[in-house]
Amino acid sequence: MRRWVGGATLGPLAIVAAVSMQPSLVDANELKLYTGELTYPGERKMPIALPKPVGGSGAVDEFYEVLENDLRLSGWFEIMEPGSFLEPAGTGVRPGQFRYEDWDSLGTAILGKALLQSRNGNQLYAEAWVYDVAGARRLGARSFIADGDHARLLAHKVANEIIYRVTLRDGPFNTRFAVSGSFSGSKEIYTVDFDGYGLTRITRNGSINIQPAWDHTGTKIAYTSYAAGNPDLYVADLAGGQITRVSARNGINSGADWHPSRNLLALTLSPGGNPDIYSLDGTTGRQMERLTKDLGIDVGVSYSPDGSMIAFSSDRSEKPQIYVANADGSNPRRVTFMGNYNVDPAWHPDGDKLAFVGRDGNFDVLTINLDGSELTRITQGQGDNEDPCFSPDGYYIAFSSTRTGQSHIFASTINGRHQVQLTRGKGGYSNPDWSPKLDW
Repeated sequence: MRRWVGGATLGPLAIVAAVSMQPSLVDANELKLYTGELTYPGERKMPIALPKPVGGSGAVDEFYEVLENDLRLSGWFEIMEPGSFLEPAGTGVRPGQFRYEDWDSLGTAILGKALLQSRNGNQLYAEAWVYDVAGARRLGARSFIADGDHARLLAHKVANEIIYRVTLRDGPFNTRFAVSGSFSGSKEIYTVDFDGYGLTRITRNGSINIQPAWDHTGTKIAYTSYAAGNPDLYVADLAGGQITRVSARNGINSGADWHPSRNLLALTLSPGGNPDIYSLDGTTGRQMERLTKDLGIDVGVSYSPDGSMIAFSSDRSEKPQIYVANADGSNPRRVTFMGNYNVDPAWHPDGDKLAFVGRDGNFDVLTINLDGSELTRITQGQGDNEDPCFSPDGYYIAFSSTRTGQSHIFASTINGRHQVQLTRGKGGYSNPDWSPKLDW
């Protein structure tokens, strides 16, 4: 059930509602924060035991592999070695069906138990039970139903549930990246799951397609393409199955970002030769406003989470630096003053911080407060790291990195302590943009 346009798959929305969340299996009052000391993933990893799911489903191996990998990627947990478990395989998942003592003696902090069953021919049913071992109490539980071929999605749902029951924070596994990928000999636009699976091709024009950007609904992706010989702006409607060229003005039409609540795009245009930031209607491409009017080159625009401000890179002070301004371009002010090459700003969801790329030999990802304080280096000495974007919850920064050779997507906690490679294979990933939370 994927939508096709001219042979191009436009399909992450094809799996909407493939997994349904059932009512909680326990009283909501049992949902409690495990510890108030946890602020961000990666600060202190909690030992978690994940016995293999019971229930006899033939999809258990795939489900378990995805679940374990998700929790490892998250940075919240240290996955305990199954070979150390004292509890016999196949022990039940509900209270009274197992002994807390079997886990407490191993130093287990959190116990995540799952049941997975095949039902009604082509359905999977899962239960996720989460326990605080030291307190000998359950933190909560929920059940899920999915189509039989969606074991991966079901595992992502269970991983999110475990994280939420322990931390009262949402997990990142119901999100995707839009990326530019050079896997086919040309640079095409793709989407890919948080864990690097589910690669879905959006464009098939054999040209250069770059700088994808999700809209706030998660149903549209804007990008720049040279398919017609000029860097023009296109929008792929993932729900409707259409690709539309919305700006083909002379010069560049690049680096678009969607307004967080309106059908409005900010991007760099150069109708008079000098690149400036403009806003356009996201459907018709009709010009709304010219936002910058400086003689410098203004690129890499990003709307603030509430839409009241923009951030961008400009060389108006001779070298590229990060600036912020009101959404109409008024009151521009410089944020970065160190280094001589700072580009690609991205807003933290709280609106008080920016990630950006600085060049100090290699390209690296840094964060900074809007007032220029608390400059934090996320990467250093690990190849080129570019195109940062924050997760919807603000706990992670994703970026492309060449640290393993070819370019892949990596994610870091915002303190830089926990960094993981998300995509695998031959590489060629660039320009990642993190989707909003998706309903699947």
